[in-house]
Amino acid sequence: MTKSHRAATERERRCTEASRPNVPFEIVSDSEEFYEKINSKNLKSLINLKKEVQETYLLIHALEAQIGATEQLLDFTKAKTHPGYGQFKKYLEINDNQMVKLYELGFIALFANFECFMFEILKELFKKYPSSFQSERVLKFEDVKDFKKVLEVKNYFIDSIAIEKSQDIDTWATFLTQRFGIKIFKTKKDLERLKLLNALRNITLHSGGKTNSRFSKQVGGILKSKVPIGETHKLDMKKFFVRLYAELNNLVQNTERI
Repeated sequence: MTKSHRAATERERRCTEASRPNVPFEIVSDSEEFYEKINSKNLKSLINLKKEVQETYLLIHALEAQIGATEQLLDFTKAKTHPGYGQFKKYLEINDNQMVKLYELGFIALFANFECFMFEILKELFKKYPSSFQSERVLKFEDVKDFKKVLEVKNYFIDSIAIEKSQDIDTWATFLTQRFGIKIFKTKKDLERLKLLNALRNITLHSGGKTNSRFSKQVGGILKSKVPIGETHKLDMKKFFVRLYAELNNLVQNTERI
């Protein structure tokens, strides 16, 4: 090969390399390389979940205690017999239906804490371990036309995939295990219990507590009595609030041990 031919070949090689697109994400097929790297206990998303769950639980019980204390104070001072008390009654007395609502709100808030964690832990892991990021999504021009940096596109991808993989508990748990080696539920029963509590959360939040055929099928194996369809459930929401709190604490403790 002549000197001029070698120079031409070298120029061609450089041009070819320069024309190759930069691939910001390395794709991996399994989670083995992450097993020894991830210290789940130090994940910010897990720390935040633990904190938020405790704050929600303590807030609901603090409100319950204040309601009880107010009732005792009203009895002690005989305030209910005083003239003009009627105009303050609705602000000072809480009936049974309102107490149910208090625990419904607490139950929904606890699940909101968990759903936030589902999304945030995926985002955190994607950013912490860039080689774990994998996407089969096809971007449209309008999705990224306003982005000016590759990092913005990367964050958009991460956000999109985190949403996609955290839309249901089964998909999320399987993805964490396969991609990062994090078995978020110690046993299958732990997973099933949280899914049943999620079914209760869904009808409470989206159906005003009215049961449907889907809910009846989902919880039929755990409730002792038959679930009527199309009626407002009569479940003890304080009991299920406490149960959900226990399940989330169990999830946190199990993940911390990984």
